[in-house]
Amino acid sequence: MDDGASLAAARTDGRDGSVNSAQYARVKKVFSAAIEQPEEQRAEWVRQQCAGDEQLLREVHSLLRHHRDETLLEALPAVTISPQVVVNPQGQADSYLVLKDVWDENRQILRRRLIVVAWVLAVFVAISMLRLFTNQHAVFGYGIRVAAIAVSFGCAWLLYRKPDLSLLQLRVAELVVMSNVGVLTISLSIRVMLDAASRQDYVGLISINNWNYFIWTLIIFVYGVFMPNTWQRAAAILLPIAAIPSLVALMANLLQPNISILLAQDEYGRPLPAPFIASCTAIYAAHLIHGARLSALGAKRLAQYQLKRLIGEGGMGQVFEAEHLLLKRPCAIKLIQPERSHDDNALRTFELEVRATARLTHPHTIEVYDYGQTREGLFFCAMELLPGMNLRDLVKTFGPLPPARAVHFLTEACDALHEAHVADLIHRDIKPANLFASQRGGIEDFTKLLDFGLVRQITMDPSLDAKSSLIAGTPQFMSPEQVMTPAQLDARTDIYSLGAVGYFLLTGRPPLIADSPLETMLAHVKETPLPPSSRQSEIPDDLEQIIMRCLVKDIHLRTASAAQLRSELAQCGCAGKWTQSDARKWWAEHLIHRTNSINSHGLPD
Repeated sequence: MDDGASLAAARTDGRDGSVNSAQYARVKKVFSAAIEQPEEQRAEWVRQQCAGDEQLLREVHSLLRHHRDETLLEALPAVTISPQVVVNPQGQADSYLVLKDVWDENRQILRRRLIVVAWVLAVFVAISMLRLFTNQHAVFGYGIRVAAIAVSFGCAWLLYRKPDLSLLQLRVAELVVMSNVGVLTISLSIRVMLDAASRQDYVGLISINNWNYFIWTLIIFVYGVFMPNTWQRAAAILLPIAAIPSLVALMANLLQPNISILLAQDEYGRPLPAPFIASCTAIYAAHLIHGARLSALGAKRLAQYQLKRLIGEGGMGQVFEAEHLLLKRPCAIKLIQPERSHDDNALRTFELEVRATARLTHPHTIEVYDYGQTREGLFFCAMELLPGMNLRDLVKTFGPLPPARAVHFLTEACDALHEAHVADLIHRDIKPANLFASQRGGIEDFTKLLDFGLVRQITMDPSLDAKSSLIAGTPQFMSPEQVMTPAQLDARTDIYSLGAVGYFLLTGRPPLIADSPLETMLAHVKETPLPPSSRQSEIPDDLEQIIMRCLVKDIHLRTASAAQLRSELAQCGCAGKWTQSDARKWWAEHLIHRTNSINSHGLPD
């Protein structure tokens, strides 16, 4: 059983395709837990969980194979990488999911277009009824026209009031609407032909017959292009419809035998009737349109993730809002820029960032769910999606923060940094844009540390990596040693940067600014920043002293660790005064900024 079939079996039950939520929930639960197990123990663990349920066992194993083959990146192989974000083309493992989204899209398109068709038909028939009072030869068909208007209005009203109708229900509505059109057209055509024959209006009879062919040709063409269908379904519907004009003439002849003699002189539609040509054209159009929808949805796939919208872009990569197709969990997908996918250094940096972040489990560090490489060679990682604002945008939008709120963010950032430093990792790019004020688990202003793109091991031998001697970071928040001795860094370089972040939060500007990035870096080496209180009043003395100790040039006089800095912050007079009540009230007043600002995961400014 392939992956598409597995999911189909897990999610459907019966011929009508109704959702078997209990079975799907079991597959999802076991699969979600299985991917957390060590790979060497996973097979046995799954067997125990399935407890003899062979169907469940097959489905979970199928999804695990897909997870392993599509998303796990154990090494970075040398590949030729396509510059296009087009993954999982039709016919690959998750084609069921692609088709499912096409069905969902078709359902919405079909509903909207049926409403249009029903309204247009009702209005057209209502206008045509005016002829009943002006044309002595058009006094028939009153009852069937009223019935057609009633059916059309009824269908339009039902479709408008019931936006959640299933695809099957919409197809029934489509049958009713189109049958309404067909019955009305057939009835009026036969009646008009009989009336013309009874009046021996031979020219009128031929004209009516030609119009009958033309109207059905138009109906066929509009249906094929306007209604979403596969070419097979379009063929099954339109080819029989192409025979209706001939059947109308045959039925009229049965009621008035001389009609066939009169129509025999008409050469219209020979040798190929126009409705048949229209059917073939419409079937091909349906095939092209359906294929275009498949391609468009496939282009939004990244392994088992559905890309929704671009939320950030920088020199290194792009970040998309996305959703895991199996777990239905929102996430953020970070991609290497296609033009940099051939850059071995970029790939190595990307892998290092993802692996380093995956090692960290502190709640205040961005969580990595998955990372890998698509069949087309695009490298990506999936991270938690954070509603909120990074601290750079927060300060730029609303101005300097109250001291209590700044201490709150700095304290939680210390917690995340402490775990990284204990794990022998230094971030090297602590800045306001890489600290995010989010909402997690009902907690407001929940700080998240982002972007480990410049992460480095503290104990790494510089001789093993020539890049370790290069200057890296953001000039406004770089420590002096990042500029002067980039190969000899320890955790205190992050303390300096975090102190600069605190300065920014309290004053709305970095501690040192110069005319160019180079001059800014040299200023961090040579100049001592003015105290924050000289730029912003009402900054407590104890907090100011803590910030200034973080910004000491001499690394031996600087605050030694994230744990020590956290302890000092906790002893500030304003510590703990920014409460959840304050945070909830603030975000309630500025909710639009959180819903419109989703994390870009530390892409370069």
